[in-house]
Amino acid sequence: MNKEETRKPLVFSGEHVSGRDVNGSSLMPMLVVGLVLIAVGYAGVMVFV
Repeated sequence: MNKEETRKPLVFSGEHVSGRDVNGSSLMPMLVVGLVLIAVGYAGVMVFV
């Protein structure tokens, strides 16, 4: 890069940085996975009780 060339600043939005779909919601899949993990953990505890 030459001294005469100016550097443009990089501007990122929150959607691009987080990798989230702009039109989607990232909370619903997290909620479903959390509930599945709770159910699996409950079943695992009930096996030993």
